[in-house]
Amino acid sequence: MTDSIKAQVYNIVANTLGVPATQVTTKLAIGDIPEWDSIANVRLLQAIESAFDIEIDALDALDAEDVFDFVKLVKNYTR
Repeated sequence: MTDSIKAQVYNIVANTLGVPATQVTTKLAIGDIPEWDSIANVRLLQAIESAFDIEIDALDALDAEDVFDFVKLVKNYTR
C-alpha cells in the first residue's frame, strides 16, 4: 500500500500542477517550480483530500511543504 500511496500522490501532484510525472520527486517543494505557488498548494491539498477521502487538519496542512510531506500526511490519515 505504501508504494501505491506514493504513486497516487505523485500522479495527483503532476496532474494538479500540470507538470510531467518525471518532474515529481519526494524533494519537490512549494516554490521549487513556478507551477507550485500558494494557490496551487491549496488545490493540491484539496485534490489529495478528495482522492483519498480524508480531511487534513489545517495545522498539518501548514507543515506540508514538499511531496514527501504529502505522502506522509496521506499515510498518517489513512491508517
